[in-house]
Amino acid sequence: MKHTLLAQFSSPDPEVRRAACQAAQVDESAVVLSEALSELLGDPVKAVGRAASDALVAIGREPERVAASLERALHSNDPKRRWRAAFTAARIGPPDPLLLPALIEGLGSVDSDVRWASARVVVEMGRFHAEVLTQVVGLARGGESPVVRRMATFALREIAPNRPESAQVLMEAVSDSDLHVRRAAMTAMASLDSPPAPLADRVLEALRSDPDAATRRLAALALGELGAAHPEAVPSATGAALADARDSEDPDLRRAVERALARLETGRP
Repeated sequence: MKHTLLAQFSSPDPEVRRAACQAAQVDESAVVLSEALSELLGDPVKAVGRAASDALVAIGREPERVAASLERALHSNDPKRRWRAAFTAARIGPPDPLLLPALIEGLGSVDSDVRWASARVVVEMGRFHAEVLTQVVGLARGGESPVVRRMATFALREIAPNRPESAQVLMEAVSDSDLHVRRAAMTAMASLDSPPAPLADRVLEALRSDPDAATRRLAALALGELGAAHPEAVPSATGAALADARDSEDPDLRRAVERALARLETGRP
């Protein structure tokens, strides 16, 4: 017997499809809809795909009821459906590394919500599965898309701030050809537990010569945070370099420098 919601799932009206997915969340017989809902994960309308995910999460309080449908969606030819299947599975239970390919696709999405949701799941996964760190390091260091490199950099600072490979990748990212990656690296500096000595030198060089004004401001702030948290990791020339930057014509840089110098002062013994 066909479920009454099936016809609504195929309605040309996205609001009808979304409402049907919402109805499935509280329908006791909705387990028979798991396959149809998994197909709606690929719906071109974001609100419908999200509602389908919500319905599968509700049904998936007993995960085996939706596992097969989500597995098929993960191997779909539709990247939107693959990503929503991975995100849905991560909402139902601890994220498994098998979800990583779809999540990596999500890191490069044009949709910022998808990018950040992917990063959050990757971070959660990385805290329990050591192999994820290797993947994220590789993406931050050599991802073809600068967007992926940037998102991997953000994920890296959350997964492993205590690992030397994280510090090395951030040090390399300071010189990335993409300004957004450089900015991401600067904002991640303060998370490191043991920044290596050459790192501050790279940041000082960025403060002096990076062509992007925002990166120079972030470099100043990063030096202040590094100096406050790890005085031993910041060269003695840092204070003088920051003082020189106070003469900049950029008022935002001057403000960043003042904040950095104040942070350096608080970090002194």
